[in-house]
Amino acid sequence: MPYTEQFKEQMVRRMMGPEVLSATALGKQVGVPQSTLSKWLKRATVGAMTSESEQQPEAAKVERKWTGQEKLRVLAAAEGLRG
Repeated sequence: MPYTEQFKEQMVRRMMGPEVLSATALGKQVGVPQSTLSKWLKRATVGAMTSESEQQPEAAKVERKWTGQEKLRVLAAAEGLRG
């Protein structure tokens, strides 16, 4: 199902905002697969919300530095995971 860029940006804001939601929890609320939400979040943290065809090749990607807030958000989201 194609989603608008506005919808994608809204979902990313909900996963990164002051009241952070995990991709799993948000997916259950809005009916979007967790994997899709995680992909949007990853793209947003490396710079731009672009379509698959517009993504840079793996070799051309630059290593990204995580902020303390981003690290904390990921740790909080992973807290209940197993394996």
